[in-house]
Amino acid sequence: MPNLKTLIQFVLVIFFMLIYLVACRNDFYPEPPPPKVPVATSTLEAEYVAAPPITLSSSYWKTADYLNVTAEDVATGMLYGDGYLNMTGIFSGMNAFNAGDDPQITMKAAYDADNLYIVAEWYDSELDVSEANWFWNGPPDVLKSDSTNGWTSQKNNDKLAMAFEIDPASSAFGSFSNVGCAASCHSNGPNSNMLPDLGKVDIWNWKLAHTSPLGYAQDMVSSANGFVNDAGQPMYVRNTSGASSRSGPAYEWSGVSQTITLSNGTQSILDPSCYLYNKAAFTGDAARGDSIYHVEANGQPGHCNSCHGEHGEGGVASLINTPFLNTKSRATLIDNMDNVSDMAPYWLPLTASEKDDLIAYIRGLSGVPGYYLATPDGSSADVAAVSNVTPIDIRNAITLSTNVHTKYQVLIIRKLKTNNADDVQFDPAVHQSYLFGIALMDNDGKNHIGSTLETLTFK
Repeated sequence: MPNLKTLIQFVLVIFFMLIYLVACRNDFYPEPPPPKVPVATSTLEAEYVAAPPITLSSSYWKTADYLNVTAEDVATGMLYGDGYLNMTGIFSGMNAFNAGDDPQITMKAAYDADNLYIVAEWYDSELDVSEANWFWNGPPDVLKSDSTNGWTSQKNNDKLAMAFEIDPASSAFGSFSNVGCAASCHSNGPNSNMLPDLGKVDIWNWKLAHTSPLGYAQDMVSSANGFVNDAGQPMYVRNTSGASSRSGPAYEWSGVSQTITLSNGTQSILDPSCYLYNKAAFTGDAARGDSIYHVEANGQPGHCNSCHGEHGEGGVASLINTPFLNTKSRATLIDNMDNVSDMAPYWLPLTASEKDDLIAYIRGLSGVPGYYLATPDGSSADVAAVSNVTPIDIRNAITLSTNVHTKYQVLIIRKLKTNNADDVQFDPAVHQSYLFGIALMDNDGKNHIGSTLETLTFK
């Protein structure tokens, strides 16, 4: 039996062997580093990545450092011209944006050998999905005294804008290097036309009504010569039969499924409730249709209002002042009404022209899309965008009782170098920092909140 000394020596040998083995293991099998925890940074830091983070669910965005943008009033108290109504949801700025709650803007960025990737996130309690829709005898605007008789342009959408300097820009407010986008956007005070006195500024506009459904952000340039789209096919065009905000629409949905190809190459279908892509001529006289709806027509009692409500809000029969009516083509509406027995005494005696007039009026109750969309090309198609807003969200947004939203997430993708004269060119090997401004709009397009001067840093 071993003595105590031998036993102690044996235990010590085993102890030191274990220490040696542990040390060897740490040398050859080091402990993995702790998971990266995102931290707030003072600038928008773009990390170089090997795997492009082209979706909002890409793993990179889960651990990326972020910039907290302190939002403030940038432009307030601005109104649109005659006939543009209920389009300035943040007339009073931060007090109105997101129902007065802090939008808590955060931004993240990355880049690779070809592209810049920027994610912006902010809170907004409702989705606003239309801009300057055509309404006949629509609602008044509490901020304006404009007449609402006939056609007016109403509603606005949610927007994100970013501004980068192309050529050194300045105005009476200062240079872009000192005051950021205030040098270009607000040189003329409350009636700003977003033009600098000198230089050029690259503007990226993401709009829920116009660019989001196509998978892009609008690419524009601001200079003393004007505030214009980049070269190529723009992605939306005003749907108007004339030059004024009271002219009325030129087009409505044709009835052909609105299948489009997004900027990432995938296909989507645009809901005609609020988006107009495949279009047909808008026919009929809404004023005559208004008369037919409310009084006798062609010797028959009209009085559609007695069943459907004075303004199509519904009664003993269904409401008809809903955007969902835009999902019915004119031919489908006529066919459906031809086959509703309860309507036969009032509808069937109408002439084809009178039927068109009545449908024109009903369209005016629903709100005809104020713009039609087009797939962009050329320099206008430089800025791709992905958002977290789904078709279901859009459907809920136009049903007031279910329009509940929380946070926007928008991913913007653009080549570092487009080599277009109307774009800012990013060269991380030469310049690591670029100044920019960011603006948010909530049911508005003139008034906005955000920050006029931030810094993008390539790491």
